Amino acid sequence: MPDKDEQATLNSLRWHWDKAYAVNCDGTGWTAIPAAAPETVLTAATGMELRTAMQNDYAARAMRTGATAARWAGGCST
Repeated sequence: MPDKDEQATLNSLRWHWDKAYAVNCDGTGWTAIPAAAPETVLTAATGMELRTAMQNDYAARAMRTGATAARWAGGCST
């Protein structure tokens, strides 16, 4: 179970990324599952590491689909 600070980070990540990723923390590790690729699981030791992993994953997916930076960067920054 996440502690108070982790819960605050989890709430923030979920609020900012809820349409693109299912974000979870069990108190020992962080995970995010992209809505666009539910077979993929991003993992990290901290919430901020997971945020960076999601930003990189989201940007890579946007680039592969030809989305512009303005389109993908504006809605999902924490």
